[in-house]
Amino acid sequence: MDGLQTPVFQNKQRWLPLTSPPTTPASLPAKRPALAELPALPMGQRPQPVALKTTPAFIPRLSENEPLTPPATPAKSRTKRASMSADGIESIYSTGVNLGAKPADILEFMAKKAKETAVDGPNTEPKPYTNRYTLHEELGCGVWSTVYRASETPEPIETTTKLPPSPPESPLNRSIPDSKKVLAVKQPHRRDAHKILENEARILTFLHAHAEASNYLVPFHGWDVASHSLILSAIPLNLETHAKSARKAPLTTKTMFDPVIGTAEWAHLAENLINGLAFLHGHGCVHGDIKPANILLQPNDDGKYAPLYCDFSSSHILSPTTTTKPEEVSAVTTDYISPELLSAIHNGKNNNERAVATYTSDVFALAVTLLFAAIGESPYAGARMEIQKVGMAKEGLPLDFARRGEQASRVMKGRAVEKALKGALDKDVEKRLDVEAWRDAVMEVVKSWRAGGWVRGG
Repeated sequence: MDGLQTPVFQNKQRWLPLTSPPTTPASLPAKRPALAELPALPMGQRPQPVALKTTPAFIPRLSENEPLTPPATPAKSRTKRASMSADGIESIYSTGVNLGAKPADILEFMAKKAKETAVDGPNTEPKPYTNRYTLHEELGCGVWSTVYRASETPEPIETTTKLPPSPPESPLNRSIPDSKKVLAVKQPHRRDAHKILENEARILTFLHAHAEASNYLVPFHGWDVASHSLILSAIPLNLETHAKSARKAPLTTKTMFDPVIGTAEWAHLAENLINGLAFLHGHGCVHGDIKPANILLQPNDDGKYAPLYCDFSSSHILSPTTTTKPEEVSAVTTDYISPELLSAIHNGKNNNERAVATYTSDVFALAVTLLFAAIGESPYAGARMEIQKVGMAKEGLPLDFARRGEQASRVMKGRAVEKALKGALDKDVEKRLDVEAWRDAVMEVVKSWRAGGWVRGG
């Protein structure tokens, strides 16, 4: 080992040392020694370190008094970056990762995209809801969803990570500051309701893209994608509760021929609801589940109620660009469904008839709803069993059944209510008035009433 020439290995000083020198049989040539046995080079003769290819080869030299500064920021382009779609942006925030508050330019971009796609009808992207809210007590429950009262926090959310809401019985929820907006949050209580509520959010986004929607529909604030919830304005009173309450007033000879809610209010509701239905049908929307519980009453400054349509979970949009068939009705109320649609539900499997709501079934349902507002109860209130009510509804004669009840005087033949509704309640679909013709007929009746002929039937 002493006879080896060490300079031969001077350029190999960066090798890792071995723990022990290898053993070499006598028959094999001698191997190089371990680096640990080689003498260390003097400091002045050691090789300089070589920079890796992935590290900067140039190290800037700074003078003594020169401060450290970041690289110069490039000038901001005046054109908006569009390297990511609104869907991609929203999908990032919906993953539950804490990314902080949504920048204003992203929110603006998403709002612009929602506005641009509003003309696509059923393909409209739901309007996103970007504020925090806290759930409170339950307001109502349906087939697909539960509606809660909620309070809104005005400032935008700082994170999209959704925490479980406080339960209704929590002491934190017993009082709501007046400065917070009161909301109605419609949440699914079944997994198969997610698609239904998302479709409702698309329809509401599409309809609210038109300015006149605020006159006829409950205000829609957006779609909470994390909880699959609709965020709406909270309006506690509906037509069903209002008419039932008015029916409790004593029947007198002075009021026995008037609607239970009063002639002026009934005429006002009829005009506004028919105009609202004309708005929906004019934009290709079939509501599919019109009934008194789905008519909310917003009080106005003049003391009157503004009727607003809600619950579009059974709705669909008829568009010339849409080739897919509309969904069949998923939830119906026997008292207000049209006879042809009720027959399709019960007999559709036998004759391959699809139970799909139409414009004419909407007209019939609204007419029965106005009949309910006139008498304060269902026209089939005399039915003792549900099967009996279904049989009565299939006959398609709600006015006749209403005349057999306690409130018969309010819908007598030849009087205003009967004249205003009979064209929309025709059992024959071909003879039933469409919403435009029905509106003209009701206007004539209301005009006659205002001239003093309401009780005489015009």
